[in-house]
Amino acid sequence: MTKVLLLITGGAIGTVFRFGISTWVQRLMLHSFPFGILSVNVIGSFLIGFCCSIAETYNFSASVRVFLFTGMFGGFTTFSSFTLDTISLMKTGEYKLALFNLLASNILGLSAVFLGLLLGKNVMSLIK
Repeated sequence: MTKVLLLITGGAIGTVFRFGISTWVQRLMLHSFPFGILSVNVIGSFLIGFCCSIAETYNFSASVRVFLFTGMFGGFTTFSSFTLDTISLMKTGEYKLALFNLLASNILGLSAVFLGLLLGKNVMSLIK
């Protein structure tokens, strides 16, 4: 039951941050391309990599990992929204933008996780 409460709490926090950040970015960009969701996915990918490094260094408990990685980052990152946005672009004939969204989200997301892991390990080595 404790893990379920951790998931609910983490998911709620991540979802609120996802909504706020993606809405803010989308309003700034003034474009039909889903920059808001793209930014959330890249930020979330970086943060999950960074926090993973910290979790490994400090051997976070299973409960903390459930809260952070499944709950909070699960609520924050939005690859289900990303796929829906990509399909929507395709339905309106925006095939180039759909392909760009597909490539940018995946390449930038993978790069952000890698950079987060690298930075997290370097920060942890400085602290130790």
